[in-house]
Amino acid sequence: MRNRIVSLAVAALAAASGVLAVVVPASAASGCAAQLQLRYQYPSMSGGELTVLSVGQPLAEWTLSFPLHYPTEQIKNVDGVRWEQHGGQVTIRNLPGVTLPADQQVSFPYVMTHGVRVGGPETFTLNGVTCTTVLPRPTPTPPSSPPPISPSPQPSASPSTGPDPNLPTVEITSPEDGDHFFAPATIPVEATATPAPGRRITRVEFFGSTFEGDTPLGTDTTAPYTAQWRDLPAGYYSLYVRAYDDQGATQTDWSSVVHVLTPGEERQAPYVSVVRDQLWGISPVIDAAAPRPLTPLVRTGAEARCVQGRGIWDGPVDATAVARLAARGVQAVYVPLNEACWLGLSYVDPRYGGEPYRQEIVAYTQRLTVAGITPIVALGWSHGRYTGPGATCRDERAVCAKPMPDAAYAMDFWESVGLTSFGETVVFDLFSAPYPDRAITDPALAWTCWREGEVACSALGYPTVGMRLLLAAVRTGSRSVLLASGLNGGNDLSRWAAYRPEDPVYNVAAAWRPAAPGTCRPPTLPQAPVVVTAVCR
Repeated sequence: MRNRIVSLAVAALAAASGVLAVVVPASAASGCAAQLQLRYQYPSMSGGELTVLSVGQPLAEWTLSFPLHYPTEQIKNVDGVRWEQHGGQVTIRNLPGVTLPADQQVSFPYVMTHGVRVGGPETFTLNGVTCTTVLPRPTPTPPSSPPPISPSPQPSASPSTGPDPNLPTVEITSPEDGDHFFAPATIPVEATATPAPGRRITRVEFFGSTFEGDTPLGTDTTAPYTAQWRDLPAGYYSLYVRAYDDQGATQTDWSSVVHVLTPGEERQAPYVSVVRDQLWGISPVIDAAAPRPLTPLVRTGAEARCVQGRGIWDGPVDATAVARLAARGVQAVYVPLNEACWLGLSYVDPRYGGEPYRQEIVAYTQRLTVAGITPIVALGWSHGRYTGPGATCRDERAVCAKPMPDAAYAMDFWESVGLTSFGETVVFDLFSAPYPDRAITDPALAWTCWREGEVACSALGYPTVGMRLLLAAVRTGSRSVLLASGLNGGNDLSRWAAYRPEDPVYNVAAAWRPAAPGTCRPPTLPQAPVVVTAVCR
């Protein structure tokens, strides 16, 4: 596993009696430091490194605990350790036999979800001891600068002068970063102000700020210091306050951004993210998160009519149709696509393929998202001449369902989809209903074909590509949840966990389809959600 700590053993050689092993006991840390260092951030998730330091002694067994502040902060993975999260409390333990060395920083890559608020832990405890040691800030190196050939001495830092003790302190206590209101909004603002010793606060001035400029909101001369910003339309706003003391000294504090919503905007479909064995919905507009099962599904296809020259959709997709789905409480809509229509191949009527097709798909997913419905966009029909068991047509073109995605166009399809501005509210199913096991009777080989494609799928008779490369194609532009349907048309997940494609952002779930209508017993998988992608009652 990446970045795993190398185990340390302390040993002493006896002069004449062989090797004497010294076991490092588990104990409380004499001191410690820990931090989450952000490396990258997307709309609904972030990642970086968790760094831990034990001061003074190695720990053969260790437990690090810390709280996360907001419900949208859910740990997706921490590499190289055992971890769990209950509510906002995160607990991390070393792997058996892996010692935390003394006085040495050790880092573990992590991935977690986040929403409109990003907090991060402020308190860590290591084996029950609160960490008070501060890790040194890493010195950034410009990307264009070559690394030094040999280490050179670093100049000592000059002491910081610290804050001016004669200035007042001032802080906005309400609203908080990410708070939301509804238009026309009135935002109450409250601040605290403290003078330097021997002085007194004379007034606190409040201001609102937008791209157009600043707006004075009022002045308060007595604590608690308050003001209001009234009748705001939908948009993003920031606030700042300035405190004055009786000797003319001033101090300013900026708040972070607040969001004014249009009525109903909070019902927008959430960002979806895999968190261990569940899908979570992370609100893009308010501080809210909850598990989000995506069944039952409504299916509105765009795989057949476009390649038949008869249009794009096989059912209504306008605003009225979407409103009816929302009124029924539908949480997700499955949208199978045709790669030839998306890419605009030569045999597709240009009225229904290429750019017109792509615009229609994106517009429909946007209507669904605004209505609170999660779109699941899938590759349904693809290229390849297949004539083996279960074949539904002998045409090489994408005019019927094939057992595996084709090497000719499927990668181009998913790279294009990944680079399209769908947003993380849309889920992608890499291939609707694989069935290479109809022609490949060896289960291990069939699952290898499913994941790798290429030579493992030679029995299918046309060049194919597997789930691993399709995932990489999507990840060139999108971090959305990806579904990987199992064998037997999506009904067989027996070896899914063993063959699942690795994902750098841990955002892959299994897709399952019933073998026949009415047989709705989806399996469960360790550490992976299962999404039912066909009508199942």
